[in-house]
Amino acid sequence: MRGTLTGQRYVDDILRHRVGPFLNGLPGAIFQQYNAPPHTARVPLDFLRHFQTLPWPACSSDLSPVEHV
Repeated sequence: MRGTLTGQRYVDDILRHRVGPFLNGLPGAIFQQYNAPPHTARVPLDFLRHFQTLPWPACSSDLSPVEHV
């Protein structure tokens, strides 16, 4: 991906065309993203309110409930 990833571009290029259809095909799926500025902007959060999401703990990646390998 070239250029800067903004919240709007994140929705238009990634969430709407890739993540949304994928999650719609997995009933009960939970989506998690970390606290990067494009992920926490209003536009992506509004888009993701239609899906079940798991919040990312603040300030420490080692607090994530997802096991890192």
